[in-house]
Amino acid sequence: MKWKVCGMRDLNNIEAVAACEPDFMGFIWVSKSPRYVGEDFVIPALPVKTKAVGVFVNESTANILALSKKAGFQVVQLHGDEGQEVIDELQAAGLLVIKAISVATDEDMKGLDLSPDFYLFDTKKGSQVGGTGEQFDWSILAAYKLDIPYFLAGGLDEASIKEAKQLPGLYALDFNSKLELSPGLKDLAKVKDIMKNI
Repeated sequence: MKWKVCGMRDLNNIEAVAACEPDFMGFIWVSKSPRYVGEDFVIPALPVKTKAVGVFVNESTANILALSKKAGFQVVQLHGDEGQEVIDELQAAGLLVIKAISVATDEDMKGLDLSPDFYLFDTKKGSQVGGTGEQFDWSILAAYKLDIPYFLAGGLDEASIKEAKQLPGLYALDFNSKLELSPGLKDLAKVKDIMKNI
């Protein structure tokens, strides 16, 4: 089971969480997010095991590619209306692509016809994009039959791990707000509990 800590911003906190060697660490380039890192943010050195993920919503491909070089991430997470053309361009540039899908009902699992490297299923809540701190009904994922592995997000904490491990096709757990002391600042004790449980 892989795991990701998302919404990182504080350099000292990044270093402390990175020492727990999550498989992925997410950095949000969405200006309206309380976890926005800012245009000039550069990701500090991470353990070899930990891949840096840049998180975007309807950002231009050119800007994503420029930021990937400047900020230093190898994986892109798309939370907007991005289609296959954007995914193809990013993959052609050597980036791995995670396409996020907001889920509330069975209908949200229909018509998944894109080819990212991974899907990510998160909780749908109005027009909010991620960061809800709430879980959706995981039984909906029984309808997922594609060979593309997926990340699970939405209100995950250490208590979620055992149940989540039973989900077929699950590749990684994505932790964010439930581990926080404040937006962008993770509680290291909780991160260490996740590391031990996984």
